[in-house]
Amino acid sequence: MNQTKYTDNEKNSIRFSNFKKLETECPFTGLGVKYVASGEEIYYANDKKYRVNAGEYIIGNEFTKSHVQIDHKEIVQGLCIDISSEIISEVAEFHDVNGSELKEFLLSDQFFVNRYNVKNTSLGYSLNEINQKIKTGTFTNDFQQHELFYSLAESIITDQRFIFDHLSKLDFKKNVTNEEVFRAVLQAKSLIDDHITENLSLEKMALQTGISKYHFIRVFKSAFGIAPYQYQKRKRLEFAKLDLLSGNEILFTAIRYGFADVPTFSKAFKQQYGQTPGSIKK
Repeated sequence: MNQTKYTDNEKNSIRFSNFKKLETECPFTGLGVKYVASGEEIYYANDKKYRVNAGEYIIGNEFTKSHVQIDHKEIVQGLCIDISSEIISEVAEFHDVNGSELKEFLLSDQFFVNRYNVKNTSLGYSLNEINQKIKTGTFTNDFQQHELFYSLAESIITDQRFIFDHLSKLDFKKNVTNEEVFRAVLQAKSLIDDHITENLSLEKMALQTGISKYHFIRVFKSAFGIAPYQYQKRKRLEFAKLDLLSGNEILFTAIRYGFADVPTFSKAFKQQYGQTPGSIKK
């Protein structure tokens, strides 16, 4: 079952699907999002395989040649959203001083096709919200749909500007090498984000990328301007701050995020935020 929930003359659309089995071409219009709410979908986009599980999505544009396969015992629920090139262009040019370069990246064959987790992106919240409204029958066409698509475009451009800026920092001679290495480093970054309370080893992070530990450190730092360990520490402190603001105890928070004791945690916290954990709680 594939239901069109919204479409207009400008090629903006939202479609909701439920399938156990499916194999078909899967074109993208403008800038398109294929989100899996439950189950698993396999995409072959530009000759690369993407296994997209529940809570993940893939983005492509009109230059993306894509094929989808679904073969599951349970119903696989998905969401397809297409945002017109006109809206993407307008938002890209408004929000970025290099809008023409960003627009070229988003709407040409230079676009970086990749799989993303909703927990780690600006777009993720909107995808969950739209999907939930469709499932509960509260999604209607009586509000300003163009406002929704502009909002989605802003979220995508926030996420993709990060990709655009950091991908350009890699210095391999071949663009395809840049993309493959950066895709691997993004997977390692997501691994850190998803297991922030675990003491991930350098070996495990490097294994995620399929490159040596030394090369992994060098490429990660080149792309993000920070070493993997420093990134992990910074993210832990960000989560720790949220926990403290939610009322969690300092000792419990310090231990949860891998700090040996409260003094060590307090020192790192103050270096990042200029305040002690105790002052944040107050």
